[in-house]
Amino acid sequence: MTTRDFIAEPLRIDILAAESCRGAILYGIYDLLTSVGSAWSYLTEGAPTPPMTRVRIVARAKEPFRCISRVPVAPDATLEEADDAEIICLPNFRIGMMTSPKEVLGPEIDWIVKRHSAGARLATACSGSALLADAGLLDDQEATAHWSMAEVFEKRYPRVAFCPDRTLTFAGEGDCIVMSGGMASWQDLALYLIARYIGPEHAAKSARFYCVDPKPDGQRHYAAPKRRSQSDDAVIQECQTWLADAYGKRDAVARMISRSGLPRRTFDRRFRAATGYSPKDYVQSLRVEEAKQFLEMDDHSVEAVSEAVGYSDSRAFRRLFKKMTGLSPAEYRRRFSSRGFLSAR
Repeated sequence: MTTRDFIAEPLRIDILAAESCRGAILYGIYDLLTSVGSAWSYLTEGAPTPPMTRVRIVARAKEPFRCISRVPVAPDATLEEADDAEIICLPNFRIGMMTSPKEVLGPEIDWIVKRHSAGARLATACSGSALLADAGLLDDQEATAHWSMAEVFEKRYPRVAFCPDRTLTFAGEGDCIVMSGGMASWQDLALYLIARYIGPEHAAKSARFYCVDPKPDGQRHYAAPKRRSQSDDAVIQECQTWLADAYGKRDAVARMISRSGLPRRTFDRRFRAATGYSPKDYVQSLRVEEAKQFLEMDDHSVEAVSEAVGYSDSRAFRRLFKKMTGLSPAEYRRRFSSRGFLSAR
């Protein structure tokens, strides 16, 4: 498929739905892709142009159901009926460590593989890429999903190179698979599909109509550390509990090791096994996350925030914060200040 200067036939797109998907992403993709061309022409010329896409919601059965947050879904076609789409879109699906996607969405995954083998391109939003990983379609490839999926990919799909910082990643021959990261990155996904398969000018018009901008800086400034603990390692769990209040103390790592009574190398090994972090990285993640809370909620200077979370050198704190979030402390405050959400922009 190539960019279409002249749309002889609408681009055929199917969006997979199930009870475990989120309505905001499902219908956001549906609405944006359905309105390509026609929304802009209606806005500027007073009359819609013929449709440039044919978008359907596909599910295991046609009976209406409610997905996450009780959003109603009325499928247009069943898996058996949906056999001609050029692009298949997967919104997010609730994925956990305890249950594999195949256990819940086995028929849907089989359908994806079958359609992809027949030539359909695949596009995923948020956790939708886990279905492709479960099918082996992302082995030895890069992938992205919501930042909270990092542990799922690490444990369940070790052959997939998970890239939580990316807004979009690509896989397969000729980039036939495209994946978007965070929940709102479905907008970037939809705009990419419009630009690639219909035309960049139509993506620009859709972005202007919906007042959305692509996000090239990824998900780092949204992410929060996963503070998991390992219940069968009481020593490390006790250290984590202590550190939750003591992360700002000078030499926090050394104090934590001293409390444990373990040799340094033994402590490092057990701490990483329990948390997924080195002790130093864990302390830094806690400090940066706490700094985010300060920056969001009050007007203390960056120097004061730096001191409050354990850094006497504010320049070193700024460098660390920028490295871990992709934004300077000042930029983060401008973007995420609680006052900003309550004021006109």
